[in-house]
Parts: sequence; structure tokens; C-alpha cells
Amino acid sequence: MKNIIVVLLIAAFLPASNGISFASDVKMDREMSAAADRLLSIASGGQKTTLRMTLVDVIAYALKSNSEIKIEGINPRLKKLDVSVAGADFEPEFNAEYMMHYNAETATSGLAGAAVSKMRDIDLSAGLSGKLVTGTEYALEFIGERYKTNSSYQSINPYYASEPKLTITQPVLKDAGIAVNKADIMIAQNNETLSEQSFKNTVMDIVTKAKSAYYNYIYYRDNYSIAASSLKRAKDLAAINKLRYGKGLISSVDLLETETAVSQREKALISAESSLKKAEDELKVVTNIVDDPFLWNAEIKALDMPEYKKENPDLVASLQNAFIARPDYQQARLDLKNRDIRITTAKNALYPEVDLVGSFGMNGLGGDYQESLDKIGPEYKDWSLGVKFSMPWGSGDRAKYEQVQLEKAQALIAFKRLEQNIILDVRDKVREVDIQYRQVAASELSMDKEKTNYEAQEERYAAGQVSTHDMLDYQDALAQAELDYTKALIDYNIAGINLEKAEGLTLERNDIILQL
Repeated sequence: MKNIIVVLLIAAFLPASNGISFASDVKMDREMSAAADRLLSIASGGQKTTLRMTLVDVIAYALKSNSEIKIEGINPRLKKLDVSVAGADFEPEFNAEYMMHYNAETATSGLAGAAVSKMRDIDLSAGLSGKLVTGTEYALEFIGERYKTNSSYQSINPYYASEPKLTITQPVLKDAGIAVNKADIMIAQNNETLSEQSFKNTVMDIVTKAKSAYYNYIYYRDNYSIAASSLKRAKDLAAINKLRYGKGLISSVDLLETETAVSQREKALISAESSLKKAEDELKVVTNIVDDPFLWNAEIKALDMPEYKKENPDLVASLQNAFIARPDYQQARLDLKNRDIRITTAKNALYPEVDLVGSFGMNGLGGDYQESLDKIGPEYKDWSLGVKFSMPWGSGDRAKYEQVQLEKAQALIAFKRLEQNIILDVRDKVREVDIQYRQVAASELSMDKEKTNYEAQEERYAAGQVSTHDMLDYQDALAQAELDYTKALIDYNIAGINLEKAEGLTLERNDIILQL
């Protein structure tokens, strides 16, 4: 019924249709949405809800509506657009021009055919120009002209000229070659892959934190359970001692000692409850449940138990996985590729410009446009061929070339350091899995021994062979052994999670597929 009331309250706050602008409507919608969430949160705060969660559920909640993922997920799209921007340099461009020109001036010669020379000219050109990946620049254009004058000596007046023309410019040294001209595209493509690896790394971090938070919550849950069991043992012992004290079998000191132990363990249970609630809140933050108006106050019930199965990670295989799958390593490799490309382009910039330039066209001339077009033919050629040369004067290009070389040297040193850190990181994580596995085995054995010992001491205590103080110590030892085993089991599972991260296999091992 409370949910229905909340829905009705939300409906009451919805604005009626009016003439307010769209921006105002959007702002109002956001305000109403925020108000609705607050109402839902307040209403659900008074309800007791249990949220049953498996490890898969935790990962799903952590990845759903995560702001870091949303932000990082946009970057690959931005970088993909950078590739398109870089590739636009090789897209053809259409050019068109229409120009009218009139000129009247005193004739400088009697051969002009008039005292005042008048000329009216109309130029029209249209065509395609562009650049190939080899650096070749081309321009295919059609040129049309209409020329009229008052000179009596011009036999065709006005005359129309038409010319299709192709011009090719081919760099020989500077700006020549596919590697130089596609440099921006290759860098943009590498940057796109870099952003994808960064996105992968972000998702891996979130999954790792979520799984670790889940197991930490289980640890504090079991810690609370162990504290409750320890309190129950103390209360049972206090009840026995109270009866014994009434029969005069023990002193008031023994009774006081058990009552003190009960009080201390009640405090320990409250502290364990506080730690459990903090761990639960941390899990809710990692999984974004804290933002859900229905679930933020729910009590979490973890369904998956920590596993204890023998893992035999091979150091060599783990290192091979890391050097293939780790995003940070792949990012560093791509960064080196980009630096190589920049070195190539910087070196090319040192060369002088030597361009081969050639053009070929065919002219047509007539009393109108149609006639000028009809007369276009190979007998009326217009061609040119030559070389353009220029030499850079300053030392800026040389300095830039040396700069990118030094930056590459820095990056190589950092890359080698990264490889060493990866080796150490993977070795440490492999070693930790093995150590924690043995720690679980040792803790389990210790816990079993403590249980057996405690049961034996209970029998001795019943026979009056063990003091109250010793019995309380045996209870503390058993509780500590149980907690040590729980801690070792959690640490073993978290060690496996950290090894997945160190190998770069977090997504693969958890069946997560990224779709950008």
C-alpha cells in the first residue's frame, strides 16, 4: 500500500501542459524526477527489504548505470570520429568559381581599334581537387571564359573558350609516401584502440572492486556470526556458573569473570555489527545500489560462498597472459607506435620540397559555348611540366626531430620499467594465491583442532578439572581460529581476483563482453 501512496504522490507533482519553453519543461522534469526519487527513497526507508545477491548480480549492478563507465565509454566514440577527421584530408573537394570583370581605359595604341578600350570578361570554372595517400595532389577542372571587347580587330567578338584540365603535383622528398601522409590517420586509429584499452581497464577495475567488496562483506558477515557464537558460549557458561555458584561449587570471582566476559563479548558483537553495516554500505556504493530509491536501505543477503579449490597458476603462463591481455601494456605499446610515426614525419620534414608538377588540357574556342566545346580536341593542347624546389631555412624542424627522438627514448625507458613492474606484479599475485591457499589449509586444520580441543575442555570443565578463566580462554581461542579461517578463505578468493586483474583476464574470466 505504501508503494501505491508514493505513486499517487508523484502523480500529484506532475505539471500540467502549458506554454512554457522546452528548456523550462526539461528543467522541471528533472526537478520532478529528483523529487520523485526522494519520495521513493523516504518511503522505502521505512520498509524492510532483503536483496539476495550472487556474485554475478554484484557485477551486473556494478556495471549498470556506472558514471565512470559512461564517461570512459564515450572516449572510443570520440577517437573514432578523430579517425574520420584525419581521413577527411583525402576526400575530394568540389570547387566552383564564377567571376565577372569589366575594364574601360584609354587605348594606348591605334591598333586597339577604338579610342577607349572596353573589355567585358566572364570566367567560370568548376572541378574536383584532392590528395592521395601517396602525397599526390590532383586537380581536375573545367575552365570556361567569355570575352567581349569593343576592339574592331577581334575577329570573334565575343569569343568563348573552354578547357578541361588535369594538374598533378607529386612530392619527391618532403611530404612524399604513404607513411607520412597517413600519419594522422594511423595515430588516430591507435588512439582509438588506446581509448578502448582504457575503457577495458576501467571496467576491469570496477569488476575487481565489486567482487572484492562482495567477499569483504561476507567476511564481516561471518565475523558477526562468530562474535554471536562467542557471546552465546559465554552466556551458556555464565548460566552454568550461576547454578554452580548457587550450589557453592564456585566462588563469586568465577561468576563475575563469566559475567564480565559476557559484557565484553556483547560489546564485540555490537562492534562486529557496525563493521558489517559499513561493509554492506561499501558494497552498495560499489554496485550503485545506494542510488536506487527502492533498494538503498535493503539488507543484502550474499548467496555465493567463497570457493576453496586448488588453483595452480603457472607463472610463465600468467606472464604470457599479462603481456597479451593487460590494457596498460597494450596502451604502452600503442604509444610507442605513435612515437615512431611522429619520428618518421619529423624526419621527413627535414627534407627539401621537391615537387614534380605537370598539367594537361585541351582548348576549344568559338563564337558560343557549344562551338567552343565542339572544338575541344587533341590538336589544341595545353600542357606544362616542371619541378618546384624549396629548402627550409630555420632550425625548428631539426629541433622538433631531436625532441621526438628524446621523447621516444623516455618512453622506451618507461616501457621497460612497465614490463618489469608487470613481471613483479604477476609474480606477486601468483605467489599470493599459493600462499593464501596454504594459509586456508593451515587455518582450517587449526580451527578443527581448536574445536576438538574445546569440546574436550568442556568435558573437563564439567568434571571440575578446568577453571572458568581457562574455559573463557579456550572460547576466545576457538573464536579466533574460526575468524582466522574465514579471513584466510576470503583472502584466498580475493587473491584469485587480483591475479585475474594482474593477468588482464578479469573480463574473460567473468564472461563480460564489451560493446562500444
